Amino acid sequence: MQKKVFHILTALIVCFLFQGFVSSNKSYQTECVTLESDGYLTLKIWDSRKGRRYKSSQSQKDALHAILFSGVSSGTGCATQTPMLRNSENQENFKEIERSFFARNGDWKRFIRSNTIKTTLPSTIGAKNWKVYQVSVSKNELRKYLEEQKIIKSLTNGF
Repeated sequence: MQKKVFHILTALIVCFLFQGFVSSNKSYQTECVTLESDGYLTLKIWDSRKGRRYKSSQSQKDALHAILFSGVSSGTGCATQTPMLRNSENQENFKEIERSFFARNGDWKRFIRSNTIKTTLPSTIGAKNWKVYQVSVSKNELRKYLEEQKIIKSLTNGF
C-alpha cells in the first residue's frame, strides 16, 4: 500500500514539474527600450517562429501579454520590467477577462500608443530576416485598468 502511494505521489510530482517546462505557444521575445516618466514603456518585440510573417497587431497584443505575464528583459534604455500579474491569483483573475480583453475591439487597444517597425535589430538576433517592432504601452493606465477590474490590488492598498 505504501509503495503504491509513493508511486502515485512520484507521478504527480513529475507531472507538476513537467508542466512547468511545457512552453506556451508564445514565441515572441522582448527587449526594453525606454521607461518614460509618464508611465509609457517602449519595447522591441519579435517572434522567432513567425519571422517576416509577424503582424503589427500581434506584436501589440504580445507586448501587452509580456508586460502582464512574463515581464520585459532589460535593454540599453531601461532595466528589466517585472510582470504586472505577479502571482497565480492575479493571473487567474485576468484569465476570466482575457478573451474579451484581447478581442478584436477589446480594451487592449486603449493601452498602445505607437507601434513601428524597427530597422535596427537587437544584438541577440543578429542578422536574421525578422520583423522587429517597437511598441509603446501605458503601464500606468494598464495598472489602473487592472485595479478597476479587481484583478490586482492597488499599490496603496495595505499601507
